[in-house]
Amino acid sequence: MKNMLLSLLVLTSVFVFSYDYTFYDLGIAHKISNIEDKPLLIYFSSPSCIYCKKFENEVLSSKEFQEILKAAYIFVKINPNNKKTVFLDKEFTNNELFSAFGIRGTPTFVFWHQDKAITSIPGYMPLNDFKKALMYILRFLYEDYKETFKVYSKKDDFYLGNKQIISVSKDDFDFVKENDKNSIFLDSLNKDINPYNVYLTKSKDIAKKLSKNGALRVLILEE
Repeated sequence: MKNMLLSLLVLTSVFVFSYDYTFYDLGIAHKISNIEDKPLLIYFSSPSCIYCKKFENEVLSSKEFQEILKAAYIFVKINPNNKKTVFLDKEFTNNELFSAFGIRGTPTFVFWHQDKAITSIPGYMPLNDFKKALMYILRFLYEDYKETFKVYSKKDDFYLGNKQIISVSKDDFDFVKENDKNSIFLDSLNKDINPYNVYLTKSKDIAKKLSKNGALRVLILEE
C-alpha cells in the first residue's frame, strides 16, 4: 500500500499539462506571429525545472489562460537541445537561443513583437498575475497604454486586442494554414464563430461577417 501511494505521489508530481497550440520552432512561430500580427510569448524551459512543471500544471492548464493565448498570442516553448531553427535570418540551435536571449534560469518568459523584445518575466508567476500580464502587454502594444503594471493589475479589465482583418499573400496564407493548428479555413459561414480561432478565407464578404460576428483575427488572401 505504501509503495502504491508513493508511486501515485510521484506520478502526480511529474505530470505536466500540454497546451495543444504550442510551437516548438521559434523561426516558424515568429513568422506566424508576424503574419497574424500577434506578439510571441517565448517560454524557455528545461526538463528538470520544477517551476516549469508548476507553470504548466497550474497556469497553462487554465482554460481562461489558454483562451487568452489562443486569441492574442503565439506561444512557443524552447527546451535546451541541439534542434535548429532560423530566427531573424540567422541559424540557431535551441541551446544557442538560451545564450542569445541571455537566459540565466528557467522558466523565463520573453514577450516579443515583430523584430524586437518587449519585456521578460524571469521565474514563476501565479495564474491571476500572469493573466493580467498577458492583457497588460496587449494594452501596451495596441493602445500605447502608459500606466504601470502595478496600477493595471488592480483594474477589472479583460482585453484580447483589437479585431483585425489582415490581407496576406498566398505564401503566407498557406504557411498559416499548414503550421498554425489554431487556424480554420472557411469558404462559407456554416458554423459558429469562435473568437479565439484564427480564420482564413478568400472572400471579403466572409471576412467582414467573421469580424462582425466576433472573430478577432481574420486573414484574407490578397487578390
